Amino acid sequence: MQNRTIEIFYLLFQGALVFQVLFFGVLYFITGKKDILYYSLFLFFAAVYFFVNAPYTFFGIPEETIWASAWYDHVNTPLIIVENLFYLLFLKAFFHNITTDENITRMLLIILRFIPFLIALFILLSILHVNKQSIFYTVKMISVIPAAVVAYIILKRKIPFASLVANGLMCTIAGTSITVFMIVLGNNGVHNLFTVGYPLFFIRLGILGDMIFYLAAILKKWHLQEKQFALEKMQSLIHERFRISRELHDEVGATLSGIAMYSHLTKEQIKNASISEVEKSLNIMQQSAGEMVDKLNDIVWFINPNQDSLQKLIQRLEEYATDMAMIKNMQVKANVPSHLSQHSLPVESRRNIYLFCKEAINNAVKYSNGTLLELTIKEKDGKLEFSVSDNGKGFDVVMVRRGNGLENMQKRADEIGAKLTVQSKHDEGSSLSMQLKIT
Repeated sequence: MQNRTIEIFYLLFQGALVFQVLFFGVLYFITGKKDILYYSLFLFFAAVYFFVNAPYTFFGIPEETIWASAWYDHVNTPLIIVENLFYLLFLKAFFHNITTDENITRMLLIILRFIPFLIALFILLSILHVNKQSIFYTVKMISVIPAAVVAYIILKRKIPFASLVANGLMCTIAGTSITVFMIVLGNNGVHNLFTVGYPLFFIRLGILGDMIFYLAAILKKWHLQEKQFALEKMQSLIHERFRISRELHDEVGATLSGIAMYSHLTKEQIKNASISEVEKSLNIMQQSAGEMVDKLNDIVWFINPNQDSLQKLIQRLEEYATDMAMIKNMQVKANVPSHLSQHSLPVESRRNIYLFCKEAINNAVKYSNGTLLELTIKEKDGKLEFSVSDNGKGFDVVMVRRGNGLENMQKRADEIGAKLTVQSKHDEGSSLSMQLKIT
């Protein structure tokens, strides 16, 4: 029982399905998202299943020839099981990405653990030469029920962009349910175009709707993320302007006021011929001017977009560490994997990391009495870790935490959502590290 319109639809649908398999596969390599990987694999095995079950449409081979072959009996049901396994994995990964619900997660895990039982049942029924149609119904039901629950939760909570996925899930649920109903009617003697010739027509429609809605959800999600990124960038720029103006006022302004005050004082000291006092005032003015130049250099360096790579940050920290360590004849050693040097850092992160390391280096040189200063940067569990350590006399971590010694460092870490770790033992040196999530 052939229908040319449906045959053309099958061909177009299969082409779209294969294209989506490739598209989502490429998308996974770009994003690394597990839900996209599982969805791509679900579509892949669905495409293989439809190729196997429509041999005349795609290859001109009569269906009866394929369906009567021994290999078809051994391939068809496992394809259904694997296809729905990846659909369940997709539901689990997608739902985990948008919200946390222990009951849904537990339900999906229980159903996933049921899959090996179905495979064992398939093997047993194959050995006993028993009809395996029941497995088809079971697999479809265990994929429809969690899909319905997930769709209900998404729609109930009105999660942005996820409602499109819920619509796609309902398409799959409707298509699968009608297909199962058509097969049941066909097995009970009801013969028409769909029960005999095209029982899988509706499940194809359901998957087509699912693909369209899922793709629309991804595009909408990207659009929302783009707007959010633009908003965050604008807020970051505004925050940076306020910070720079505040620093110029507080740091540079105060220093210049001090220099102006000492310049007036110096005039009076010259009139009174107080040479030693004049020299002291000039030294203070010179030191203050030097500090101001350093602060201005830091401010300009922080906002320079050409300095946003991790490599430039490392170079600047190495230069500072070398200059500081020279005072105490300490050796400086930098441990930085080459593959990390190309990471780009936001202005705020770069600033706080630099100031944290700068203060840690300063403290190590002043108080450790060590001979080696190490700057280490490494990547671990999706985080960048910046450590400054020495082989000096160490200190009491509890006592230091009670004082104000680490207050600024903790503030630097808090401002960028990083974790501060302090380790030290008597005569075994110390290590201060900041762990920052890579974005």
